[in-house]
Amino acid sequence: MAVTGLLARLRRVLSLPLMVLAALIILFEDFVWARVTVLVAALARLRLVARLEAWALTRSRHATLALFAIPILCLIPFKLFALWLIASGHIVSGILVIIAAKVTGTAISARLFVIAKPKLMTFETFVKVYNAVLRFSAWAHELLDSLGVPAAVKALKGAVRRAAGMVRAAFRAVLAPK
Repeated sequence: MAVTGLLARLRRVLSLPLMVLAALIILFEDFVWARVTVLVAALARLRLVARLEAWALTRSRHATLALFAIPILCLIPFKLFALWLIASGHIVSGILVIIAAKVTGTAISARLFVIAKPKLMTFETFVKVYNAVLRFSAWAHELLDSLGVPAAVKALKGAVRRAAGMVRAAFRAVLAPK
């Protein structure tokens, strides 16, 4: 009985921090998704990319769903390389490779989702999961808004911009001809 009470208390204590962490991850994904979708849409104007997209649109709904495995599989070697870098003591390089792989995978998946969404929405399970993710994302935004995170981020951005301006002004003053 004591173990059950301890687990319940532990669950209550960890619940909010874990939910906030999940919310932050979702918001980061939203942020990256919004930026890379615009970038990849610009790349979609290239003839080769346009042909690949046209080809993808002719696939069945199951084949379209399977196409999402391609970015995952293509990035595995890069992620393994990143792990090797980290294990070899090149931690920053390894983390940068992981971030680049994540952003690249998100970019490809974002574009693929944009063109495949109508077919994906024909899967009942996909619709349920998609709607659950949208609800969680809305909750994450509300939670972070209630905690004042957007205001803090905005203030941090302003402070970083001011600091960068002061650094630029200092460099100009030092480098200016006398």
